[in-house]
Amino acid sequence: MKKLMSKFHFRSIYKTIVLTLILCFLYNIAYLFMSASDMNVYVRQSLEVGLSLLSSLGLYFICTKIWKKKNFSFQAIFKVLLLQAIYILIVSGILTNLVNICTKNMGLMLVLQLMSAFCLVVMVPFQLIFYYGLIHDKNLKEFIPMAIKKHQKSMLNWYCTLLICIIVFDTMTGGLFSAAQGFNAQSILVGSVYMGNPMMSWMMYLFLGVSFSSTLASMFTYLFMNFLMGFFYCILELNYVSYVGSLLDAD
Repeated sequence: MKKLMSKFHFRSIYKTIVLTLILCFLYNIAYLFMSASDMNVYVRQSLEVGLSLLSSLGLYFICTKIWKKKNFSFQAIFKVLLLQAIYILIVSGILTNLVNICTKNMGLMLVLQLMSAFCLVVMVPFQLIFYYGLIHDKNLKEFIPMAIKKHQKSMLNWYCTLLICIIVFDTMTGGLFSAAQGFNAQSILVGSVYMGNPMMSWMMYLFLGVSFSSTLASMFTYLFMNFLMGFFYCILELNYVSYVGSLLDAD
């Protein structure tokens, strides 16, 4: 337990926590109002892709704050956007379409769920390694294979633990990544790409409550609980970013 707590930080990252919450608020406001609008479905999907690309820049910016090093060159920004575009293509362009096509084939659905679970586990750790290499101006072709070979076990173990915590707590509180109706890796993967920020559940229920003219007093307990969970997720996720940085700093 002492070893676990020694890796957990709050004071050193509290400014970044506040900044992350602000960025989440801005993103969620744009996403929720867009989702509630009557715009053409293709326009909405295009805007979702655009917001997801912007979210990758937000995560990259947060990483620079935690790792205390900056690289906002055009080349670095382009590579950040390119990686996110590849993730969107894999998740929305390939896996989601295959799932929609193969809904009646249980064998293929199982394979697609396993592929989605694999992507869910490896995408963020790889993304952080990639960002670290960009921020520290590494030779990515040499740095990424070396980092994966040396740190994949530690990074994946901690990230799987983080994912399990989020899914369990969301199941208990009715959050976006709830597994109450069964574990659907593909659905969670899509949610992580477009709505994977810690405050989305809280803001979504607040938005729905206001839209349906529910009194905030009647929703206070539920909203307060979801806000606390979002704040807790934010601390966990930023600590994971810090942990990845400390691993890679040691090389």
